[in-house]
Amino acid sequence: MRQSFLFILFLAAISIISSCSNSRDPQQIIDESISFYQMDKLNNASIEFTFRDVKFKIMQNEGKFRYERTFSDSTGMVHDILDNQGFRRELNGKELNLNAKDVSKYSQSLNAVVYFLYLPLKLNDASVIKKYIDEVKIKDKRYHKLEISFDKNEGGADHNDVYYYWFDVSDYSMDHFAYSAGGNRFREVIKTHNVGGVIFQDYVNYQMPLNDSLTAISKYDSLFTAGKLRELSRIEFKDMRIQALSK
Repeated sequence: MRQSFLFILFLAAISIISSCSNSRDPQQIIDESISFYQMDKLNNASIEFTFRDVKFKIMQNEGKFRYERTFSDSTGMVHDILDNQGFRRELNGKELNLNAKDVSKYSQSLNAVVYFLYLPLKLNDASVIKKYIDEVKIKDKRYHKLEISFDKNEGGADHNDVYYYWFDVSDYSMDHFAYSAGGNRFREVIKTHNVGGVIFQDYVNYQMPLNDSLTAISKYDSLFTAGKLRELSRIEFKDMRIQALSK
């Protein structure tokens, strides 16, 4: 009887160790998070939404994509399109002849909105390199901390960027992330939207005080907990709609 009991304890210990080991697998954490947000539904769907008074329509369908945004400024009605063929801008219905610098600037700004909206789904892109850092605490809540970098050959112009993500250890929600692209930033979720079963998030965007620009973004979780980050802006999506596409 004693041997049987010890064997059961041994199996339980092995199970616990295995569970802990799996929970530190960055791929498993990201997959669990994508499942939490139900973002697999976006692989063959179109999304419409408004962000900062700009209207967006995003489509992904079996490797094909088309990102659009429409807004008006002093020159008239602007319509930007980024798809598998590249980027183009129309002004009042007429396509503009853009130089390479403007093409890069406009396409990157459009792609950035889509990228952040599609997190954590975008963390499974082919260019992503995933690394588990540690289990940490942010304001008395425990998180898996991951570092995300990008393959030089597939990461495009931003392959040198490094991101950090914090996933709740209990439900794998992605409550915080930090990045250096365009300036060091740290985001905190302030609101969620359930749209057609998919969960999207709004954020507060934080940065360091003006007298400190040297602290690495990998330490921003500790600075946030200590109240040393200051609010820069808010990322809020409105009028969100999803339509499934036929495969």
